[in-house]
Amino acid sequence: MKTLSLYNSLTNAIEEFKPIDSEHVKMYACGPTVYASPHIGNARPLVIVDVLFRVLQRLYKRVSYVRNVTDVDDKINKRAQERGISIRQLTDEVLAEFHRNIEFLNILPTTVEPRATFHVPDMLQFIQRLVDKGFAYQSNGHVLFRVKALNQYGMLSKRSVEDMIPGSRVEIASYKEDPLDFVLWKPSKEGEPFWDSQFGAGRPGWHIECSVMSSKYLGKCFDIHAGGQDLIFPHHENEIAQNFGAFGCLMANYWIHNGLLLVDNQKMSKSVGNIISLKDILGVYDGEIVRYALLSSHYQKTLNWTDQLVLQAKHALNRMYGALSLRKNIIVESAVPNSVLDALCSNLNTPLALSQIGQIVDQIFKSSDQNEIDELCTQLKNSANLLGLLQRTNWFKQATEIPEKEIEKLIFERNLAKQKKDYAKADEIRNHLLSKHIKIEDTKNGTTWKVC
Repeated sequence: MKTLSLYNSLTNAIEEFKPIDSEHVKMYACGPTVYASPHIGNARPLVIVDVLFRVLQRLYKRVSYVRNVTDVDDKINKRAQERGISIRQLTDEVLAEFHRNIEFLNILPTTVEPRATFHVPDMLQFIQRLVDKGFAYQSNGHVLFRVKALNQYGMLSKRSVEDMIPGSRVEIASYKEDPLDFVLWKPSKEGEPFWDSQFGAGRPGWHIECSVMSSKYLGKCFDIHAGGQDLIFPHHENEIAQNFGAFGCLMANYWIHNGLLLVDNQKMSKSVGNIISLKDILGVYDGEIVRYALLSSHYQKTLNWTDQLVLQAKHALNRMYGALSLRKNIIVESAVPNSVLDALCSNLNTPLALSQIGQIVDQIFKSSDQNEIDELCTQLKNSANLLGLLQRTNWFKQATEIPEKEIEKLIFERNLAKQKKDYAKADEIRNHLLSKHIKIEDTKNGTTWKVC
């Protein structure tokens, strides 16, 4: 079996992946906060973890993948009030849009997708456990985690407790024993959702939900926890603290974090006006183009989203689908080429995997042996499946940007022009077709064409 290596943010090193149970891998990823339409930056971790999920499924007998939904949050309350609708109506609406978007991106369904509001009783039990063990305390209607009670705090972010206060954005509140302590439960304000509890009417803090739902569905200690680099501190650090406090063990052995996404070298923000919603971008480009663009840079690096990046992704997919269209016989699914699988098993090197797939495409276009073309197309399809690409059945019409009958008509006109020695006209038609990603070739058997 192939050996998978991953960069572990916990150790700051690339490590060989060794699951706790060799036959059952368990993975958790932080999901959406459903208050507004997701943007392109939200899509990056979803696509990256989806590729990891696909690779794990190929390597292991069973993989459980849990991704939560945050449907209780200050932003949700504010947005619902602004729109004059109920919180449940808002969260259901945004979650439905989220599911539509990720379907367009070819993202596989998770094993479980728990919603925070469905697990409040579990959270209350978890919080009570922390209180009973001395890692949490009640104060002024709040329940807070006592950070300095845990020696392991800072192990993920590599921050010492002593260095966290100066220059940090911790909330200084009178009800805290220490400024670093964070909220597990808080009283609800008027108009906000609340649950009755042993701590008073209120609602959970943000960090507690992931600890509760990951341990509920994956156990006290599981294999992989994934998310964006922006979640390392404080969110993932606080998750680790909560689980150490409750169970005395590290919640996940491998922590996988993807880099940020910029738009034209700028961070997305309302003030700049450069936030690209998934809904808008998917209204212009097929989801596979967006997916390819997100995979074109290594997941740990910052990705700069530009129009050129999207056009390059579109062109690459046009060539892939064009090559695949040359297959005449369906071959029984065969193994993914070692070059592609090796790239993905080497810390999810998707740019290298795409490059290797590009070489298969080149071989298809160069080959004149139909049996070889069929075999190469099977390799292409299998390789693309691991990346969640080449899943469309109607791409051909999209990719060519020109009807098939029109292509044949133009080729006829070009051949006629060549017979009349009007080479300028013939070249004009050739260049026009090339601009539409159609490459024509003159052979002894006549003129052929393919998507390029």
